[in-house]
Amino acid sequence: MPTCLLCKKDVTSGYAVCGDCAENMKPGTMQPALYGFAAWLGADLARDHASAPCYMCELQKSDACLDPALCRQGITAWLRAKADKFLETSGYDGILGQLKTVCPFPEAFEDMDDADGPGKGHPRRKIGHIRADYDNYRWWNTAWPCHQELTTPSITAEIDRTYTALTAYDALRDLNALRQFCWSHPEAGVGSGLSDEFNFYLEGETCDFWVRLITREKDYNLYLNAYAKAANGREE
Repeated sequence: MPTCLLCKKDVTSGYAVCGDCAENMKPGTMQPALYGFAAWLGADLARDHASAPCYMCELQKSDACLDPALCRQGITAWLRAKADKFLETSGYDGILGQLKTVCPFPEAFEDMDDADGPGKGHPRRKIGHIRADYDNYRWWNTAWPCHQELTTPSITAEIDRTYTALTAYDALRDLNALRQFCWSHPEAGVGSGLSDEFNFYLEGETCDFWVRLITREKDYNLYLNAYAKAANGREE
């Protein structure tokens, strides 16, 4: 029985692809379907003389504009260049490259404190969260503590470092950067269809983080939830 090349589990269903096709499906490369769609859309726009977007094409206002084939090629090249630029900026380094879309510490959410009644408590290992929004100028935030007895100076320092790194210029510097990062990870979207909320996870040194990102305007856009490591959590 074949095994998955990534997780090594047995493969009992699905499709097999050759090495060349698998290479084209790697993150950061344009898939053949998208490459072909750009050509189709370029041709379609070129035929629609009522709204032909000449500003896209480097050949604008030249004699080449009179050639429908060159018009199609110019628009297609612009579309592909834009897609390539998006893919280039979707390969994230730094703290964004460390974020995961599948939670590696689900036990942090399973052990609940029901001191206020069933379903009303918080996870026992939750230290607190930072809630932030972007006002088209800068990030504003407030801190909301939970189980403060879990906090140590090293944990506080790591939470501050993590928030600073997330909102740095080379990360989620503004709402547009946050949206582009979220949209490049559709698998992190909450619910089905087009999502405006995304969940990411980060394993830290002294604590773990659930990073909730919201792309809506006039809303809180970033929630940084911190949870004590299992070894640091409260014992019953």
